[in-house]
Amino acid sequence: MDAAQQVAQIVQAAEDTAARLRAEAEARARDRIAEADRAAGYRVQAAEEEASEIVAAAQAEAARLVAQARQDAEAQTAELHAEAERVRASAREEARAVTGEARQAARDVLADGSELSTDLRDLSTSLRANAERLLRDIKLAHASMTARLDQVTPGPAAESDPRPRRAGGREELDVPEFLPGR
Repeated sequence: MDAAQQVAQIVQAAEDTAARLRAEAEARARDRIAEADRAAGYRVQAAEEEASEIVAAAQAEAARLVAQARQDAEAQTAELHAEAERVRASAREEARAVTGEARQAARDVLADGSELSTDLRDLSTSLRANAERLLRDIKLAHASMTARLDQVTPGPAAESDPRPRRAGGREELDVPEFLPGR
């Protein structure tokens, strides 16, 4: 064998080995790629499952929060309704109290007015009785003075009549004029 053949065999052996190594490397690369694809698939699947769990948990939390918000809103609404009813009841009670006070004040004013009216009526009656008594006393005093004057100076008897003079069928009275400061 000559050297050229030996070199050709070595080159051939090297090429065969290189081809086999390349084939093995490609097979290993395919295996690793397949393994990486499987691992990526597992990771994607795990990520999707985790994402689904997160979404489910978020939805459950959202549902819980919505339910809690509804309960809180219902409780606040009930509380506000109760407060509104308390305010209405208080306002009604206050209105009743004010109305009662107003009615009592009206009754008091009516009672005071009635009492004042009665007092004025009594005063009027008393003044009338006193005026009649005073007029009677004045007539008697006039008659007495006229009688005394008649005794001192003789004159006509008609002038000493104690009854009031009548003009046209009506009783005519001389009303004295009262002037302040005289």
